[in-house]
Amino acid sequence: MISVIKVFNTLRDLCNEDQRGFITPEVFNSFAQLVQENVYEKMKSDLLNTVRLRKSNMDLGGIDSRHRELKEVMSDYIREETSNTAVSGSSFEKPHDLDKIISIHTEADKSDVRSSDSSFQCDIVHDLEKISMLMRSNLSSPTEAFPVALIHDKIEILPDTVESIHLMYYRRPTSVKGSNELDRNSFPNYTVSSSGLGVDINITRNFDLPSEYYDEVILEFAEMMGVRLRDPMISAYSTQEQAQS
Repeated sequence: MISVIKVFNTLRDLCNEDQRGFITPEVFNSFAQLVQENVYEKMKSDLLNTVRLRKSNMDLGGIDSRHRELKEVMSDYIREETSNTAVSGSSFEKPHDLDKIISIHTEADKSDVRSSDSSFQCDIVHDLEKISMLMRSNLSSPTEAFPVALIHDKIEILPDTVESIHLMYYRRPTSVKGSNELDRNSFPNYTVSSSGLGVDINITRNFDLPSEYYDEVILEFAEMMGVRLRDPMISAYSTQEQAQS
């Protein structure tokens, strides 16, 4: 979690240092969600780069493995969710914070005497043409034991004899209220109290990002706002803020 108050105060000081004037909460909030999305995409890119390092035998491995470190970071964004409410047939709504599906398991309809009680992992397909070919095939047509999940605007399970799905996926970052409680329905924001004095902690939300990406958040804000920053300056602010944590 990255404190939105610390980020706001740092940017305010940097704007003064760069003679850009005072950053308002309204301007800050207009950038906050996009900044978080950009940093999250960088985190995924960093993980992908470590995969290449491992294949080239350049990752240190063990406790010093950068790949292992980033996998642990990204594990905070893994969610498991069971849906037993189909929109129509065996089509299910996607979670609103879905980024990437890891796996989908189905449970056969217990009211169907032909079905088993087992759970089966779905083959995930995004291509309508491929699913059409599978449905026409006598050998690879979806069955209860070998179901297929077609991903489009919904999650459609074939064959349509399931009553629920268990979904594991990477979620997109939202926000954190208080010190560590995830708020899936809002994004980072800095809100001044109605009196105009201090921050309204009931409405203000922190960044749903690991603390080690604090510098990246500052850099993203600065780039969007046109503030010229030197690396030593950012490092100094970062060290100061972390010391106060």
